[in-house]
Amino acid sequence: MKPTFTTLLASILILAGCAGTEITQAPVQFSATQALNEKGITDFTARTYVREEGQRREVSGIPCRFSAPGFSASFTTPAVVMTPDMGGRTPSGSITCTYQGQEKLVVMRAINQTTAEIQANANAAGAGAGLIGVIVSGISASTQMSRRDANLDIYGYQNVAVQFEIE
Repeated sequence: MKPTFTTLLASILILAGCAGTEITQAPVQFSATQALNEKGITDFTARTYVREEGQRREVSGIPCRFSAPGFSASFTTPAVVMTPDMGGRTPSGSITCTYQGQEKLVVMRAINQTTAEIQANANAAGAGAGLIGVIVSGISASTQMSRRDANLDIYGYQNVAVQFEIE
């Protein structure tokens, strides 16, 4: 399996020491409720946070459910959730988590992770190089976008952080 944008991003965050609570459970598989005709599988990381008295902290063991037309997954956070890559047909979905009687819903739009990664790499490359760096990295990104085989693009969901407010 090819590394996905979210896998690469998670690796960077872990190396930077910003990943939060360690994920100890195996990746959560999705359940299909219809034929999906997926071309592959991708994943996203789900975490839950509580903001209490101005402090934000990650909480573990919160029950959540990811739902999209044709598939779903139930899990407790933090978790890596596997989802089908259906190309440009990958639907938007939502994640619902419950903590101390509160229910939070977050809508998750499917994105083209391949083009997002190309753009993020270009932005990072040109960030410290001034105007010339931005121009050169923009040209490089445009070239990569036009030369890629769009049929191989990976579609999926960005990592999600569900936040509860405690009064």
